[in-house]
Amino acid sequence: MNSGATMPSKIDPDETFQALRPAALDDDAQRAYHRRRDNDLARAMLADTIASGAAVRPRRRRPVLLIAGVAAAACAAAGVIVATDQGAPATPPGREQAAPYSDARSVLLAAAQAAERDPAKPARYWYDRQRTTMRVAGFVPQIKNEGTPRARKTRLKIPFTAYVSHTQEDWLARDKGDVTRAVVGIDRTTTFASPADEAKWKAMGSPELESWSAKRHVNDYREPMHMTLGQRQVTFAELAKLPTEAGALRAELQRRYKVDVNDPEHPLQDSFTLYVWGIAQDLLAGPIKPATRAAMLKVLAEQPGLRLVGGVTDEKGRRGVAVAMPAGADRTHVSGGDLTEYRVIVSPETGRLLSYEARGPEGQRPFLTVTYEAMGWVNALGARP
Repeated sequence: MNSGATMPSKIDPDETFQALRPAALDDDAQRAYHRRRDNDLARAMLADTIASGAAVRPRRRRPVLLIAGVAAAACAAAGVIVATDQGAPATPPGREQAAPYSDARSVLLAAAQAAERDPAKPARYWYDRQRTTMRVAGFVPQIKNEGTPRARKTRLKIPFTAYVSHTQEDWLARDKGDVTRAVVGIDRTTTFASPADEAKWKAMGSPELESWSAKRHVNDYREPMHMTLGQRQVTFAELAKLPTEAGALRAELQRRYKVDVNDPEHPLQDSFTLYVWGIAQDLLAGPIKPATRAAMLKVLAEQPGLRLVGGVTDEKGRRGVAVAMPAGADRTHVSGGDLTEYRVIVSPETGRLLSYEARGPEGQRPFLTVTYEAMGWVNALGARP
């Protein structure tokens, strides 16, 4: 799960961000085939929020499927296999609901039971649509002496806090020869923590705060899809072979964890619990069998230290239940507070992952939110569940 290098005591925070930013935010075709784990979206979302000089460890690349790059959804062709605008009926955003669960384990086991009832069958493409909101602060690029022989690029510290959001759609081809499509730059918006923050941004000349496209953009990829699980690349076929029973899946993850820990060049330094937490975010949002999703939820439920937050609504207004894991050793000081915990919002009624968050002190807006608006198998590019 880590990003490759052994972990130094101090590194350049901007370089850390560039190594860890979500693949969904890049337009680079080569990176498009490597989806980073949502745990690392926490680092990614820290973007340039990390205070200058802060000690931050480079983190693991996020596994399993998120294509970068691209834009307007093609024509709606037929072939929807399963409708998964997942979650219970929408309620007004922010309204909390009572949850009849005693702890995090009971929530995850309820979701596992629901996943076992999912009738979804594999089709030609795995479709997903997600909206990412990321806090940006720290530094922006600036050109000094632009247009002269002495022109050079520098970094300018940002004196405000802002949040950039955008939506991405992916059609991930299951079989060799089919085109994978990614659409990015959908409905990009920028909001500020206060009117004073926006005024400071305007006073700086309204600089670009994120590198992903502000316009819808479509990229088609004809190369075979590759994803990563832990620190190893896997194919759709290998994902399809993952165990469908919790004990067998736990054993497979333990085997992979041991391989990554003993990697001679890039030894993994995370605990098994953090390894499971990270992989779970990707598998639960990825093209796996419903039974494998159920097994993943059961393995996650076994992990120590998880906390039941309670009934909540996600950014789309869907009801779900939030489960949190403390940041622990990952606790990182950023401008505005500490990264204190990660959260997932799941639907116990459908067994689906609704949202992921990286959070600071209670009451603050999350540093990062990824809302999984829809996912499922379809038979054609442009088709949606």
